[in-house]
Amino acid sequence: MSRPIALALLFGLLTIGQPPLALSLPASDGMTLIPAGEFLMGNPAGSDGLPDEQPQRLISLSPFWIDRYEVTNEAYARFVLATGHRAPENANPASTLWENNRPISGIDTHPVVNVSWDDAVAYCSWTGKRLPTEAEWEKAARGTDGRLYPWGNDWDLTKANSASYWAGRTIDFQSGADWESFWMKGEGAQSAKTKGLKGEVLTLPVGSFPEGISPYGLHDMAGNVTEWVQDWYNPNYHKEAPLSAPQGPPRGAIKGMRGGSWLKPVISLRMNDRDWGLMDSRPSGTGIRCAKDAF
Repeated sequence: MSRPIALALLFGLLTIGQPPLALSLPASDGMTLIPAGEFLMGNPAGSDGLPDEQPQRLISLSPFWIDRYEVTNEAYARFVLATGHRAPENANPASTLWENNRPISGIDTHPVVNVSWDDAVAYCSWTGKRLPTEAEWEKAARGTDGRLYPWGNDWDLTKANSASYWAGRTIDFQSGADWESFWMKGEGAQSAKTKGLKGEVLTLPVGSFPEGISPYGLHDMAGNVTEWVQDWYNPNYHKEAPLSAPQGPPRGAIKGMRGGSWLKPVISLRMNDRDWGLMDSRPSGTGIRCAKDAF
């Protein structure tokens, strides 16, 4: 096949509508190519979702690459060793999973946690990548059909690492008191004590839930760790964002996170759920997934 014809075919693949799975082109450094096109972002007004997810709109994106898995402690350790960047650390020493600039034994394949937004940006930049936008993240997680979870519209606690997984039943906190009761005194606290890393943190190796992959074959888009995104968080942004390649608000005070984590109730595991955090916060349930432009 001549080079011009091959390039024409490649361009066609990158610009056609959604296939059922990611394009079967060679992945770039453990990444998956998400094709160009439209997808349903957000949640319809009047639905059971939260106000900051509404309305649901048809958003158009250019093709982009995104990591198939969350960034692991092993990968992040290479970054720390090469650059001298600070090691992940939690305000609570009991939840810090690194010692002497290295992850503790046995967690190399777990997602790195206790990293701030700035740490995430620095890591992705070092690898020649960047953080995904909220829109890119959501398309990669749910495909184009507006599904609630990576695997479909029906909740299944066996397909993601969340509070429900550890309880063996669906957990949906109604208040901060419910969260405290579960994680500080109840079933969650017991699970963390008996099964958690250092008796505190319940991450699992990336890719532990192959039946929970997204339409594009991405792992752990729901649960395990919440992931930083590029955008500033604004609860009203969905109402005013452009319909083509939204980049988030031009300024803000807090950054977006997506995907839910091992700590989260079922409502936070939906792919249209929006979370946020201070740029310098380093939670034990927050990690990294990088993206990069396709061209």
